[in-house]
Amino acid sequence: MLYGCGGVLALLLIIVGTVAFTIWWIQRPIKPVVLSTREKAAADAKVQRIQGGTGGNPAPGGRSSATQTGGGLEPEVPQRFYVPGSKVLKLSEREINGLLNANTDLGKSVRLEFDQDAVNAYVAVRIPDDFPIGGGKMFRARGRFRVSLGNGGKPFAILDDVTVFGLSLPKAWLGGIKGENLIGDAITGNNQSPVLKGIKSLRVEPGALVLELED
Repeated sequence: MLYGCGGVLALLLIIVGTVAFTIWWIQRPIKPVVLSTREKAAADAKVQRIQGGTGGNPAPGGRSSATQTGGGLEPEVPQRFYVPGSKVLKLSEREINGLLNANTDLGKSVRLEFDQDAVNAYVAVRIPDDFPIGGGKMFRARGRFRVSLGNGGKPFAILDDVTVFGLSLPKAWLGGIKGENLIGDAITGNNQSPVLKGIKSLRVEPGALVLELED
């Protein structure tokens, strides 16, 4: 009898512990990625290069020229060198999450992970207290999006899954877009977006996102 009561008590403790852990797991916030000063500077430099190049500063060893006139030599004018910006932007998973946190404050509610040709997104936001269901609790969801442009095969952007509170939502609840290639037909037609036309390739690899632009 004593052993039976002890077994029941142990089972109850396991159930209570499991429920408590589940509640904590659902309620836990996303820990934002905080870049160090060096990491932030490196990430900003990568973005700056793809946005605007390096500017018009003279390159090391640049020469100056002077013109002789009747009144003597005119002031020397330094030669100007133009260096075009990079065509490739590669950002690590940590850099992107850190920039999200530093520039948009989304790092506290969104985290991105990069897999081969896929992006996993995790969302955790607090439900408003006055919301009729789950007010004050944490809303947690995750999704997987597969994407590849100009990498030797047919381009694709596919919503693979959306999971809310541990339930993978059916295609009908997502407007029928789950599992469909959202850009496959549009990118090969004459009405292709100029933005997409300017992208030579976009690839997602484990831990990094690589964007390469056309000339």
